[in-house]
Amino acid sequence: MESVIAKTQKGKKEKMKNLTKPLTDKEKLFAQLYVENIFSNDTRTNRDIAIASGYAKESAHQRAYENTTYKLKPHVVTYIEELKEDFRVRNQITPEKHMARLNEIHQMAKKKGQLHTSLNAEVYRGKVAGYYVEKQLIKQEESEEDVERKLKEIIERYDLLTSHERGKNETK
Repeated sequence: MESVIAKTQKGKKEKMKNLTKPLTDKEKLFAQLYVENIFSNDTRTNRDIAIASGYAKESAHQRAYENTTYKLKPHVVTYIEELKEDFRVRNQITPEKHMARLNEIHQMAKKKGQLHTSLNAEVYRGKVAGYYVEKQLIKQEESEEDVERKLKEIIERYDLLTSHERGKNETK
């Protein structure tokens, strides 16, 4: 009879074996399409992704579940996570990249005589650089006395709500 420790050791070895297991072409394609789907505007179901990866329609739902469940296919899920991280790193938007892209749009628009687009790109570059501070004016239709009166009312109401707490604290 196998001991609990032996079974645990066997289970750990099996998991490690699954982690290093090479991916099939279908699993690789599934992972790539799955990650593209996460970062794209159109959304496809995991079943649709499995079908597009070459799995049979009849079992696509099951294969999609397996490919996204770590306990069943840790090597596929790990690959998916690696692809997601790679996508995030490659598409990171930094202020420098943003400024360069706006400058590129500004130059292209200027060459085409699209002055409005060129000007907008230049304004956005200025905003990114911090040259413009947007301020909003909030129109206040109440007088200072009205605001003071409302503030006193709020304080009095709050005082009524918390007066029982004050009594407890003072007796201790």
